[in-house]
Amino acid sequence: MSGVRSQCDVHAVILAAGIGRRLQPLTDETPKTLLEVGDRPILGHILDALVAADYERVTVVTGFEADQIRRFCGKYDELAFEYVHSEAFRETNNSYSLWLARERLQEGFTLVNSDTLFPPECLDRLREHDGSALVVDAAKELDEEEMKVRVEDGRVVGVGKELERADGEYIGVCKFDPEGSEALVGHLDDLVEAGRTNEWYEAAFDRLVPDHPLGIVEVHDDWIEIDDRDDLRAARRLRGED
Repeated sequence: MSGVRSQCDVHAVILAAGIGRRLQPLTDETPKTLLEVGDRPILGHILDALVAADYERVTVVTGFEADQIRRFCGKYDELAFEYVHSEAFRETNNSYSLWLARERLQEGFTLVNSDTLFPPECLDRLREHDGSALVVDAAKELDEEEMKVRVEDGRVVGVGKELERADGEYIGVCKFDPEGSEALVGHLDDLVEAGRTNEWYEAAFDRLVPDHPLGIVEVHDDWIEIDDRDDLRAARRLRGED
């Protein structure tokens, strides 16, 4: 690709510290992101999408079975990897994982949850969007488990599972420009200082949106977040398995 690309278009952050308790015993010794879907692990689908979209750097936040994740990432010569390890992965949530990577977020980044299969074209559409943005499914019927997003005039005004009114679901893929990254890290700092290390990182998003513009990019094809056995079966059907 020609032209100068910003760091949020070449640097991805993948949060892969969790245990995947809802998928045990499959995850007793295997990180959730390394469970097979189709012909490769979930993480393989994510890294393949990043390679196809010409990303250059990936920061991976590890925790449970970190060595397995490092070995798998080592197969991808096209990407330069850095690792941040969470010693507290059993007691904390993904807001703490993202906070641990804060020194690597300053110039902007794309964030990808390690348990989400998404259409690779989402990355291209994020790149076309000026400024920070969440990838949102605006068509799905929402229930209490979904991470909901409320939107007004094309701008996110609320993020959280408890929203009474919502316009879509955040799918676990987003990008932050340098200004958005700085503001986000400030809110992550606040959560950690308050001892709220077991929060979803979307709590920081919700704190950010009153003062910092956060747009949306709609997903138009099938995607799935893999939390439990039903999700895993659905993901395998989506990828052509019986």
